[in-house]
Amino acid sequence: MLYHLFVKNRQINWEDARYFLSIARVGQLGKAAESLGVSVMTLSRHLNQLQIRLGSILLTRHSKGMQLTNEGSRLVEYLERAEAEIEAASSIFDQTGRSVSGAVRIAAPEGFSLKVLTPRLDALAAEHPDLKLEIVSQTPGFSLSRREADVAVMVGKPSEPQLHFESLGTYRLGLYASSDYAAQHGLPEDVDELSSHRLVGYVEDLLFSERLNVARSVWSGWQSNIAISSPVAQVAAVRAGLGIGVLHDFLLNNTDGLLPVFPDLDLSREFFLVSHPNMDRIPRIHTVLDFIRSLRNAVH
Repeated sequence: MLYHLFVKNRQINWEDARYFLSIARVGQLGKAAESLGVSVMTLSRHLNQLQIRLGSILLTRHSKGMQLTNEGSRLVEYLERAEAEIEAASSIFDQTGRSVSGAVRIAAPEGFSLKVLTPRLDALAAEHPDLKLEIVSQTPGFSLSRREADVAVMVGKPSEPQLHFESLGTYRLGLYASSDYAAQHGLPEDVDELSSHRLVGYVEDLLFSERLNVARSVWSGWQSNIAISSPVAQVAAVRAGLGIGVLHDFLLNNTDGLLPVFPDLDLSREFFLVSHPNMDRIPRIHTVLDFIRSLRNAVH
C-alpha cells in the first residue's frame, strides 16, 4: 500500500502528507500552521492538493475545528506507518546515537501528571534537551484515535480496539473525612447514612471516563454537595472539612487530619499506557513511551 501510494503511482506528495498529518493531530488549521511555521493559506493549499490527488475528502470542519472523515482516518494509519519508517531509517544515521527531537503530546489524568509524571521529568529533559513535551488533561470526549495526543495514560483499558495498551499498575482510593468534620457531624456507620452527610465529588458531566466515578460504586445514591473537577482540589476540600469524599491514596502526602470512613472498603483502579500502533518506531515517541514505562508501579 505504501509503495503504491508514494512510488508506483505517485499519488501522494510527502510534503502534502506531512501537512495533512499535522492538521489531523491538532485538529485546527491555525494551530497546525503555527507548529509548521507556515501560513493557514499554505497549509490549506497542501491539504486541497492531497484531497484532489486522492479524490477524497479527508477532513471536514466542525464546531471545534477539523475532524477526520473515515477515509482520512484510514490514510492517517498508513501515513504514520510511513512516518515511523522514515524516522527509524533517519535514526540509523544519527551520529550522536542519542539525539531525539520534536514534540510529543501526552494526555494524562491530573493526579498522574502531578504526582507521578512531572516530578520525574528532569532526567528525561536532561538526556534529550531537544525533546518538547506537551502534557495535557483529558476532557470529555477525548479520543486518542482522533490524534488528540501521541501518547495517553488512561484509567482503565481504552474502548478503541485498534490502540495498543499496557498496564502501569493499580492505585487505591479511600473514603475520607477530616477530623474537624467528624467532630462536628460524626461519621456514617453504613453507606445508607451517607445521605445525611455533606459529600465531595466530581462534576459528573465533566468526567472524561465513567471509571473515574468511583463514588457511585461506593453508594449508588451519591450526590455531591460540592462537585469539583480536580481530584487534587477534592483533597483540599475534604481536608478543609467541607465533606466526605473518595480520594486517591497516592495524592495524600500524609493522612494527618484525615479519618478513613469504612476503612475495609476495597477501592482500586488501574492506569494504562495507551498509544497508536506503529508509533513506537518513531524515536521521539519510543523515548517517551519507554520513559513512562519506567514509571510502572510508581503509583501506590
